[in-house]
Amino acid sequence: MSGLSPDQVQKIHEFIHNRQKVNAVKLYREITGASLAEAKQAVEEMAHDEFVKPPSGTMDYDNPVLEARIKSLLAGRRKIDAVKIYREEYRVGLKEAKDAVDRIERSVKREGSSMNIPYESAIGEDPFAEKSLGNSRNLVILAVLIALALCGVAVFFLMMNI
Repeated sequence: MSGLSPDQVQKIHEFIHNRQKVNAVKLYREITGASLAEAKQAVEEMAHDEFVKPPSGTMDYDNPVLEARIKSLLAGRRKIDAVKIYREEYRVGLKEAKDAVDRIERSVKREGSSMNIPYESAIGEDPFAEKSLGNSRNLVILAVLIALALCGVAVFFLMMNI
């Protein structure tokens, strides 16, 4: 936000927080002299940042790893775990954490709906996904059953030769 003082940024964020986006755009234009389209886009970016960041005063830095973890949990339909992690990390109450996770969830849905592209992690598989042992367990059980069947057939043929 070049050209904006911290007080001006705070005032714009107050407008955004109070759902007075028109006033925020108007103030941004007055301060910077930007066009309506530029001011609208800048305010929308500020609003997006406000909705995905933790409540003010809780932490003064971004945590992209935590945000990715929360988005991963939301994608896996594990919202309760996302709220729990948010609460633990930012030391906020249940309502604040749920509201923040809801905002993150809405922002993810908005981003996804505009692109219509399924989420694909840039690093391959989801690093936060819990490893499922279901397939490995099923393969072991199948191998044991096949081994038992082979042993049974071998015993049958041995009994036939005696």
